[in-house]
Amino acid sequence: MRRKPNICDACVRLQKRSNPGSTSSLDRWIPYCDAFPERVPNEIYRAGFDHRNPFEGDRGIRFELRPGGERALAAYEASIAGRQGARGADSGQSG
Repeated sequence: MRRKPNICDACVRLQKRSNPGSTSSLDRWIPYCDAFPERVPNEIYRAGFDHRNPFEGDRGIRFELRPGGERALAAYEASIAGRQGARGADSGQSG
């Protein structure tokens, strides 16, 4: 199982440390950064929140594109567009 692309993949601030309590390949690493030194919130890292926008607790530190991160950012943006398209299609169905 692969996780969905997230904006952190393209951010210069992203760092990861080993998770000693890991139970699967999805939680092997703890993502953290200058904005979230303990751990990037799941709303950003897993749920797709766009951290170019303010997020509670980020201390004003936001996404910054890392050199060479254009493809990762494009993958994230395509993933978000796909999710929004799917939601729109779901809400347009009659039941």
